[in-house]
Amino acid sequence: MGRQRRIRTLAVVLSAVLLPTMATQANATIAPPPSVRLISGSDTAVVHLYRNGRYEMHFSLYVAATGGSFELWRQRASYDDPVTLSQVVRDSGGNITNTLPLPGLPESDASGRLPAFLTSEFTKRNGTPIKDASRAFCPNDWQGQRVDDSGPTTPTFPFFCWTSPFSRGMVLGIDQGWSTQVRPALGQHLRVDPGTYQLTVSIAEPYRTAFGVAPDDAAVTVPVSVVKGSAGPVTVRKANDATMKSGSPTERASAPIGTPPDSALPDIEALPAWGIRVENRPKSGRAYLDFGATAWNAGPGPLVVEGFRDPASPTMDAFQYFYENGEPVNKLPAGTLAYDSRNGHQHWHFKDFAAYSLLDSSMVKVVDSGKEAFCLAPTDAIDLTVTGAEWRPWFTDLSSACGDEGALWIREVLATGWGDTYAQYRPGQSFEITDLPNGTYYIRVLANPDNVLLEGSSTNNEALRMVKIHGKPGQRWVEVPPYGLVDTEGGNCGPFC
Repeated sequence: MGRQRRIRTLAVVLSAVLLPTMATQANATIAPPPSVRLISGSDTAVVHLYRNGRYEMHFSLYVAATGGSFELWRQRASYDDPVTLSQVVRDSGGNITNTLPLPGLPESDASGRLPAFLTSEFTKRNGTPIKDASRAFCPNDWQGQRVDDSGPTTPTFPFFCWTSPFSRGMVLGIDQGWSTQVRPALGQHLRVDPGTYQLTVSIAEPYRTAFGVAPDDAAVTVPVSVVKGSAGPVTVRKANDATMKSGSPTERASAPIGTPPDSALPDIEALPAWGIRVENRPKSGRAYLDFGATAWNAGPGPLVVEGFRDPASPTMDAFQYFYENGEPVNKLPAGTLAYDSRNGHQHWHFKDFAAYSLLDSSMVKVVDSGKEAFCLAPTDAIDLTVTGAEWRPWFTDLSSACGDEGALWIREVLATGWGDTYAQYRPGQSFEITDLPNGTYYIRVLANPDNVLLEGSSTNNEALRMVKIHGKPGQRWVEVPPYGLVDTEGGNCGPFC
């Protein structure tokens, strides 16, 4: 299928420009915004030393929300604008009451986490330094645990941090009554003798000041017993995480044929190509331009396509379903779905989601990609701040099921705020450029190319990415200029690489 499925740490984003704001009243009785605190799950730590300085540390440590749900947004207004970070404050009903800009914090690393958030100091008992290090922090880590029953029974913030070079709006947070497990940062090796030491883990500046972390909440110090391990590190089997709980089933699964309200429509938008390279094949003498392509759903409604098959038919009749408040309100025919038996595919494909072409400098098409069928699913968080965005799309009832050859039904879903990325690297999917002259070209990503799907707007269905092809036969290479401030191929992607 050539898809690029990447579950990576979610790049989470904020911009006071795009958020509704309320002026902060000069009132001393207004409560401070939510913050975070460090909680130690044990009063000692144990380190098992192995060969070559490898080690395992057994120590439970958590970052918990305090004063309410702790919520951060990262956003960029456009690809020509820098990423900004803000803290979002909500009332008891979940409505945004304030947006607090957070200038001066370190720029996110490639994963979108908060860089150098935690500092760890490993010392002798008398305080003599031995080793120190810092670690980035993702509040959305999957190892969440409740600290009391003041918050929701399951987390609401996104699962992991997510990355895409063209992400626009991401959310980081810890629910009230919840915490995120963290590990001290001391690197891969620790070269000390068995004995008793001391470990101090702290929330670093400038985060303490920016988030108003109370001094007593900002650091944890525990004694450490270092012992020799009898074997190598052991992988411990853990129970399924309690946060991975599905939503409740809807009471009604059918919907009448008809045009839905605008509030139920998805909006499929094409993003510029990325992950671009030339693949020279010496044996065949052929050259291929490989790339990644993403189309995403800007909402407000989810994109839901279901197929139903008569057992005697080799294809499925496809329908697009439209949802409001978790219930299907209408459906429309959306072509067909076909089973792809080729190696690497072997599931049911929807054919009308996107198309890819290579255009010359005069915008004339010179090559098509053979990629024409898709199994939709959320792979990249693009903007989780848009209306209707689903922060945890895998833990709801609407999820993709691409099916085996004998399936009678499949469902393909692209939740609001999410994109679906496919890599183009197989011959027939990528562009063959063996006989193309050197020069300037454009990779065109076209979403909903035949208008089979009903969506809110079609003005954003095309994206172009300039590429410059160089070299000679057998040694072709490509130059990819930045797209606004996003330099995907030069390594300067900012917090959304």
